[in-house]
Order: sequence, then C-alpha cells, then structure tokens
Amino acid sequence: MSNLPAAPRCLIWLLLASTTTLDAGEEESPQAAPATPQDRYQRRDPAELSVPRRLVTRRDYVDLVRPLAAGFEAGPDRGTYGPRHALPALAVFALEGDPRLGEGIKKTLRHYADWVRRTIEQDHGVFSMEGFPLCGFHFRELRRRNLMTPEDEVWARELLLSLRQYQCAWRPGDGLWRGSHHRSQCQGLNHALAAAFYPDEPDVPKWQAYAAQTWSDWWDFRDVGINDTGYFYSSFGNILRASELLGRTAVFVDPAARQLFERIVAEVTPDGAAVQYGAHGGYNSHAGARVFALELAAKYTRDGRYRWVAHRLMNFGQARGFSSTHHHIQALSLEDISLASLICDDTITPVEPDGGSQLLQRKEILRLTNAQAAEMFPDAGGVDCNMVMTQQVMPHKLVFRSGWNPGDMYMLVECYPRHDPLNPTAVLSFERYSAAFAEMSSEKFVSRENAVRIEDLSGDATYLGQKTFRGEKKLPLGWAGMTSTVPAFTDHRLATHAHVRVTGYMGYEADQDREFLFVKNRFVLVRDESVFRDRFRGRVGPVWNIQHVGDVRGANWLNGWFSEYSFQQARLYDAPPFDLLIYHAPQPGRSLVLTPEEPDPASPRRLISSRYAWEGDVQPGTRLQFIQILLPHAPVRDATAAANRIRMLADEPGLAAAEITESGRCELAILNSTGTAIRLRPSSVGEIVTDARAAYIDCEGGKVVAHLAIDATTLSVGGTEIKGR
Repeated sequence: MSNLPAAPRCLIWLLLASTTTLDAGEEESPQAAPATPQDRYQRRDPAELSVPRRLVTRRDYVDLVRPLAAGFEAGPDRGTYGPRHALPALAVFALEGDPRLGEGIKKTLRHYADWVRRTIEQDHGVFSMEGFPLCGFHFRELRRRNLMTPEDEVWARELLLSLRQYQCAWRPGDGLWRGSHHRSQCQGLNHALAAAFYPDEPDVPKWQAYAAQTWSDWWDFRDVGINDTGYFYSSFGNILRASELLGRTAVFVDPAARQLFERIVAEVTPDGAAVQYGAHGGYNSHAGARVFALELAAKYTRDGRYRWVAHRLMNFGQARGFSSTHHHIQALSLEDISLASLICDDTITPVEPDGGSQLLQRKEILRLTNAQAAEMFPDAGGVDCNMVMTQQVMPHKLVFRSGWNPGDMYMLVECYPRHDPLNPTAVLSFERYSAAFAEMSSEKFVSRENAVRIEDLSGDATYLGQKTFRGEKKLPLGWAGMTSTVPAFTDHRLATHAHVRVTGYMGYEADQDREFLFVKNRFVLVRDESVFRDRFRGRVGPVWNIQHVGDVRGANWLNGWFSEYSFQQARLYDAPPFDLLIYHAPQPGRSLVLTPEEPDPASPRRLISSRYAWEGDVQPGTRLQFIQILLPHAPVRDATAAANRIRMLADEPGLAAAEITESGRCELAILNSTGTAIRLRPSSVGEIVTDARAAYIDCEGGKVVAHLAIDATTLSVGGTEIKGR
C-alpha cells in the first residue's frame, strides 16, 4: 500500500498531463474576437451573443479534426502519445478509407509498440492509461479495411498483452489497484480487454477475476466516485471506450446506469457549454468527452436527446473553439470527438430534451485512510485516490434551467457534502446569453466561492467538534461531517423553487439554509440563513467571486462581469459582454467588502471576491439571514438605475420578498419558508396577501399578467383573489 497521500496523487496527474501537447498538425479552433472596453457597451440584440446552431453529422466531427490528420500517411513517431495523436487520422480513415492513411496510422502504432517495449525493458513497467482501448479502436478500423496482416497481428498481440501485464498505477511493480478511478479502472479494463481479445491465453481466468472486481467498484454503484469534471471524465471515458469494445451494452441501457448520461445532459448550458467544477481544466473543458459519451449512449438507446445535446456541445466548439489556447485540454476534446465520429449514428434524429429544472442525486463517496484502504482491500496494491462509494443516495446538484433556447438563463448549484471541494450550497455556474458569471477554481479542496463564508475572529469556535481546536480552520481532506438535504424542490413554467439545508456547515457548529427562487430568464432571489449552536466572535456573509466590478457601486450592491475564462497560463475563451447585478438586502451593521483574490503567478485567473458581511458575537440560537438578488442584464457603465428599481418588501428570518419595477412592469418575488400568512405592500400594485412558500407575480399596468404561488391556499392582489395557482 502506497503512503503517497490520496489527493495529491490526483493533482499530480492533472498538472503533469496539462504539460503535454500535440506535436504536429495543430490548428487552433476559431475564437470569438475579444470584446474591447469600448464595444462592451454598444447596444445590441443580446441574442447575437448566443451560439449559432446548425446540424451536426459524422462528417462535421471528421472535418473538425481533419487538420490534425495531416502528415499521418508517413506514420510519424509520437512515442507514448501515438494512439492519441493518431485518432484524428483514424477518424478520416474510417470515413474515407484511404489505405495510405491506414498504413501510416499502423506505422505510428508500431512506433508506440516499440516505445512500450523499450520502456518495459528499462523500467519494468509502463504508464499509458488510454493506450490499450485506443489501440483497440485503431486495430478494429484497420481490420475492417483488411489492413492488419498476420505479421501485424503478432506485434499487436505482444503490445496489448504487455499493456495488460505492465501497466502500473503509479510506479512499476506497485501491484493491481482497486476503485472506480482512472488508474485502477485502467488496469482492470486492460485485463478485461486482454481476456476478450485473446481468450486462448492460459491465465485468462485470473485476468477475468481481477477485471470483474475492479468493474464492480463502479458498476455496483452505477457511478464513478469523483465529484468533478476532470478526473471523472478520465475514468468514465476509459470505461465507455472499453464498454464499446467489449460489447457491454448494459452500460448504456441499464436504467440505473443511464443516470450518468442524464447527469451529463443536465450539466450542459442552453448554449452548449460544459460546466466545470471540482478538479477541471477550465471553462468548457472536457467537452469532447461529453460529446463522445452522449453519442455512444444515443447509439445504444436510440434516444435522440443525447445526440441533441452532443450537437449543442459541438456547436459551441465550432463557434468558439475547444479550449484552443491550451494544447492539452484542446487535444483531449478533439481526440474524443475523433472517437465520436467512429461510433455516432446519423440515423438517430436529435430530439430536444425537456427544458425544466432538476435535482440530481448520486451515491456517497468516502475517502479512506491508507490503513482503512489496506483493511478493505488487503490483496490490492492500493485504492485509487483512497476513495470508495456506499449505497447511500445523496443530493448532488440543483440544475436551474429556463429552457434550451439560445441565451436561456441557467444555474448549477452544489449540494454534495462529500469529496472535495466540499462546497455545498455554492453556485457553480450561472449563465445568460452564453455569458458566464461564475468560474469555479480548479481542485481547491475547500472552496468558499459563491456561498456563505463563516470566519472565527476570536479563535473560540468549536471546529470539527473540538472546542480547543487550534490552527487554520480548514476542512481536512475527506471530511464527512456535513449532511445535505433538499427539503423543497418544485419546477414550474415561470420559476423553480428549491431549498438546500446543510448541517455541520463547513466544520462549524452551525446549520446553513440556502433557498432559491429562480425566475426563468429574469433573475434569482436567494435567501441564506445561518443558525449557530456555538459562541464566538465571527464574520459571516455570502461571497460572490467575479472578474470585474463596475466603478459605480452602492453600499449594498455591485455590478460585475467576466471578460475571459482562463486556466493555468491560457486564456481559453473571451466572454460575451453581459453583466450581473448583485444586490444585497440592506441591513444595518453589514458592509460590502471587495477583496482581490491572492495572485497566482502561474495563472492569469484574477477574481475579486465580493462579500456582504456581518461581524459580531454569535451564540446558540443566533440566526443571521442574508438576501441576494442576482439580475443579469445588458452591459451598462453605471447600474445605479437598475439597483434603484429593486425594493425589499420583507427581510426577516424565514421570509424574503422583493419588488422589481421597470417601465410600467412590476415583478414580485417571495420566499416564505414557514408558509405563514403574510401581507406585503408593494409600491406598484395593491396589497398582497398569501401563505405561499414561494411566489412570483408579474404585473403590467397594475394588473397581474402571470403568477405562481407554491403550496398556497390563498393569493390576493389588491383585494382580488388570484386563481389558478
């Protein structure tokens, strides 16, 4: 059992992988022209900011990667990267059948086989995580064109059997590992593929036994135990590639397994961007992996929804590139799109999915100590990332969606209380007209981004159950002390209402409630309530990280935006010009504080952390409520007029109500967690009486034109009972 800490293992892999590049034939995908400070404020139709949609076929996938196939007729030596770099050439060859290209691909694979042999001779082990299944795809297409000779089959067999035997998890001789993550799944899948391809080998029963064990590490839970969009796709991608080669159709048609593909669909924005969270490669990273997964699922289920979303991802890349300034992240997506071209089925008609909001769930992920891992898997070389799953189902993400139309408003909220970055209630993504207002940092382990932050100023707070806790109050890796529930979730045509509750919030003796009224294609009303069971002096308040803040701001509001999205040293995408007004319900004793993020010399990522903070003494029973309105809008130099159109009608524990007026239109939003009868007196319409737990009322000229009242027995406006709630 290795003593290398589990989390740095994953981090090391991501950092090392990010240094690799495509050596030849690279062409950057087209990028939108940067928005200059002058043209940010030009008046334009916001729909122009959205991603254009067009039909996608197999040939579109091939044409996208075709430039990377240039020169492969000569069979270039790409060493360890041979099977990956040859994928664009394989996409072209499989479609068009040029034998010169096929022979060149074969020569590149032969170079790779030589590299594997030399590495094993020198190191007595090899690390080539995608090598076996990718060679499987290459050899399959070459055989279909009758380009694999008996001599070729000899060196191909030697290559694949060597990858089965010598593929290591971390270092040569470190044994066969377990777990649902990429390193252990690679070893297990290599064994399964070798047993299927070469059933006459004498040790096939042993290979099958180990392969079955590692397969069960994910299949028994129908999930990969990683709460991120980086390592998850590394692991799941290998599983999908091997499943296609092994004919394991249950992976795609089993009802419980299909929730993985439903999750992928849910985590794509209406404009086709792939949301990132946890450890990731920046905005829209691993988009190609999602395209491949969805096209493969469509192939076996004949479900056109998967193709429809795959095509939105493709359209986004066609319009703005696939992280084209970061060679490794771009290469991963283009390689997966090459694979998608091999398996996609153009006879399946794309079908737009349901445009409603969703609550996603997943199994619990636990991080073991080395001792626990050794006890649970005594015969294994290790447990990948020391993480396993249980059968306990937990809330995963809240997906707020206005629809699938270009430019529709979208928001993704973290609910999961396990696996870093341990950030339940955080807003992971918020978009309108394809402009993103949230960019979560990668692999931060514990990240207080776009959620309430609690600080212990006196040093007296009980932390992790310890009254005498000393040191930095930061959750330890693998901490499992938070419980997350979603006591309310309902989706309707006008709005979505949801409520997340976290106990043991961030290691403190405190509970956190975050309640949302997501008014579709308009704004979001957010109610935060922190309840303490401890006594200390603290600073508490909601945080929102943004890239730019307007010069004009109020005591309780600011206007912000992103101009670009970056990862490591690369500026991946330019952001369409659209702003976000962040309005806090004013309360005495609270202040709006802006703090620049600590500069990272290795990254262009610069964010400003905005926080509406309260400071004082808490004691058991202290309840602190914070209310925000998040209002996307066209860029303006001065958002004072927009802020002045917001008026708070109620702000007391359990109740938040706001009025937004503009040009004869009045919108009212209510969060009333107890469902008690309330009376509100807006300025633009008559008195409102309701016991709704959440409500939205849209008025024009003093008349109600649309309304929603959730769990209500009564709703009246100006003394008139409103029916049809």
